[in-house]
Amino acid sequence: MLKYSTYRSIYDKAPVVESIGHNDVARNSAKVKEITERLLGGMISLFPQDFFIKLILIFVLVLSGLTVVGNVFAGSTTIMKEEKRIVVERGDTLWSIALKNKPADMKTVVYIEGIKRSSGIKSSQINAGDILTLPIY
Repeated sequence: MLKYSTYRSIYDKAPVVESIGHNDVARNSAKVKEITERLLGGMISLFPQDFFIKLILIFVLVLSGLTVVGNVFAGSTTIMKEEKRIVVERGDTLWSIALKNKPADMKTVVYIEGIKRSSGIKSSQINAGDILTLPIY
């Protein structure tokens, strides 16, 4: 048999617990409410009602404009690489094309791999009339 129990019947009256300072909180909240009503009432009497409507409309327009501008300029953070397209002529090789178009400080073999990757070709075999995409570094 249980010696102690935490059971309490729903028919028993709950003990009333009074918190210390409860009346102070109620009084202070009433004062805050009264001060807020006075300030808002004063502001409304200073400005005509259509002023607030215009102010809210301007605020919404500015906010939506900033949102649109932010979306336009918020593009991708990666730097887009420019590309140059050329048509392969008779007698051209990847080596000769790379020598003509690569940066001076880049190895030709590395640039050829860049051409292959950006053009989507697997082998080094190119034919006259092929269109190659050259990366610009």
